[in-house]
Amino acid sequence: MAAAPPPMNASMTPEKAKLILKETITLFSQPENQQRLTDALAEVAQLPPEQQPMGKMAKLMPIVTELAGGKLQEYGLPNVMMGVMQIQAVGQQDPVVMEGVQLLTAATMGNVPDAATLQAFVAKC
Repeated sequence: MAAAPPPMNASMTPEKAKLILKETITLFSQPENQQRLTDALAEVAQLPPEQQPMGKMAKLMPIVTELAGGKLQEYGLPNVMMGVMQIQAVGQQDPVVMEGVQLLTAATMGNVPDAATLQAFVAKC
């Protein structure tokens, strides 16, 4: 019998959300991961302009999901969507959490924050 999933948002606190965001954003700021995101964007830039929005989703979402998904699962969040929803809910009360959510959202949309921006966020957590 499978274990019951953790209750929605029951244990998500601003402190836990910041820790998850800090660790996830630290992964994004590693040079090899920055390069993966940059390479994906370069591929998308070769597409015709009308195909670029869909190309960004097709290329970036798998990378972002891979990077964030493992970290979220370590904290008992079954998938990226569930994790983001819970962390966003906490972000309504905590501006640092909201900033982290916005950085990750920007990355999935093709606006990959540079390493300095990511490190500045990590320093706030």
